[in-house]
Order: sequence, then C-alpha cells, then structure tokens
Amino acid sequence: MKRTLLPTTLLVAAALLATCGASSVTADAAAPRAFPVSVSTSAGKVVIPARPTRILSLSASATQMLYAIGAGSQVIGVDKYSTYPANAPRTSFTGYETSAEDYVPKHPDLVLLAYDTSHLVAQLQKLHIPALVLGPATTVASAQAEITEIGVATGHLAAARSENASLAATISKIVAPLGSAAKGATYYIEFDPTYYSATSKSFPGALLGRLGMVNIADPAGKGSAFPQLSAEFIVKANPDYVFLADSVCCGQSATTFAKRPDFALLRAVKEHHVIAVNDSLASQWGPHAMEGFLQLAVNSVKHQASSTSSS
Repeated sequence: MKRTLLPTTLLVAAALLATCGASSVTADAAAPRAFPVSVSTSAGKVVIPARPTRILSLSASATQMLYAIGAGSQVIGVDKYSTYPANAPRTSFTGYETSAEDYVPKHPDLVLLAYDTSHLVAQLQKLHIPALVLGPATTVASAQAEITEIGVATGHLAAARSENASLAATISKIVAPLGSAAKGATYYIEFDPTYYSATSKSFPGALLGRLGMVNIADPAGKGSAFPQLSAEFIVKANPDYVFLADSVCCGQSATTFAKRPDFALLRAVKEHHVIAVNDSLASQWGPHAMEGFLQLAVNSVKHQASSTSSS
C-alpha cells in the first residue's frame, strides 16, 4: 500500500530523531520579560533580539501552542500539517525542507521546528534568523514546558503560564468522571498498518497512562518510544482496547482491523473496543490535540462501562 506522508508518520520520524540527539529546549529561569530574550537549547543559547512579528511555525503542535497563548497575530505561516486552528495561514512547507533558503521569501523573524533533519537551525543562524527546535513531548509536563518556552520567545510568558494552568485543570476535568473504570485495562495504539505503535514513554502513552491504562507495547520498547510490533505479538498480548491512529492516513477502522488474520479473536474486537482516532490527535502534543485525544479515550471507556452495566 502506498502511503501519504501525514502527521502520524511525521511523529514517528520525529520521535526517532529525538532519541538520536535532537535539540531539547528550556527557557532560562530568569528570562526577562522585555526583549532581547535568551532561550537555552542543547546546542547553546538562542537569542531573540526583538519581539517576533513574523513567526513561521513548522510544527503542528507549536502552531496550536502559539494560538493558545495569543500569539496568533504574529504568525505569518505554518506547515501543511497544522490543521488547528482552521484560520492559521497554512503553507506547503513540511518542516522536511533541506534548505532554509526556502523560508526566506516569508521573511520570518522566528522559526519553530519539531525536529532538525537537515540542519536547518544552523542554516537559519547563518541567515540571522532565530530558530527553536521543540521536539516531541513525552509527558504533559514537557508539553507545558514547550508552551512556556514559546511564551518567552514570543513575549507572551504570562499567557503561557495561564494556558498551562488551564490545560492542567482541563485534563483533570476530563479524567475525573472516569474514576477507576479504565485502571489496569490494556491497550494497543497503532500508527501504521505495519504495526508501528507507541509505548508509555510517548506522548499519547502518557495521556492514556493518566487513565490508569497499561500499554502492551512497553516490553517491546527497548529504547524506542515507537517500536514496531508484530501481529503475533498483538494477538498474544490480547489488549482490552485498540486505538487506531491510522484511520485517516491508511483507512483503518474496526472493520478492517477485525479482518486481519486471528484478530477477530482479540478481546478488544469481540467487546467492540476498537476505536478510530483522527491521526493528528494522537500524533500532536499541542493543547487542542491532547484534550481531544484524552476526551475521546475517556468517552470510549465510559461508553463501554455504561453498556456493560446496563446489560
């Protein structure tokens, strides 16, 4: 099957790159509220001389964060995978460009990236354009740290702190009604019909961990947050729930999943616990995506718990 490069596959690539030394970013604790500001990265400090007014976001997650903290009016372009918010100025950029010169016609004064596959940061530095790499988050706390970093870089630190508080409250509100209904339930999350999955050390895994769920992929992780499993491994693990994050890219559904050899015998299939997830909700770590994915998971478990109790 020929696949289209979509956000879910980008997440896997980004995560693999992150484990191989992609920049991690931490805002200086004493970062000034007035510009210039300095943001510390694993590659050194990035100085942003003035409040940016022409931000180019090449990360769908960073795009969500920018708009969440009120920096949307400073954004002049986002990558093709940034689908939220709908009014963000989308471009044909992917973040996989090999030359930073491609971005010059946009005249950006700050570029945000999810990964640095072609040494774009170094190229942008030569063009005197500040750039930050905000790699895939692995926990809610690390996503909140990126929101803070973007707040510092864009002049919206107070709004970033407010968004983080609001996000924490929203997550608690989403999870609370579920109680312990999902505690101990096992699950498999699929990003690709060739069985690329995610462990508890991934962002979607961290969110499902908030519900007390147990990830069947964890034993197969061995240093990778996104291991490739096998059909035999999944059948043996026999998960209680399956989340298909390849429904958009690859047309997967509860029906197609159940038709795979031996999968009709899985507990998740027999109990109608196979849930299609919009790929972007599971592959992005911005506020909109994490709230949407967590709410979907909670609703799915609540619905099943309700159906079981009434039968």
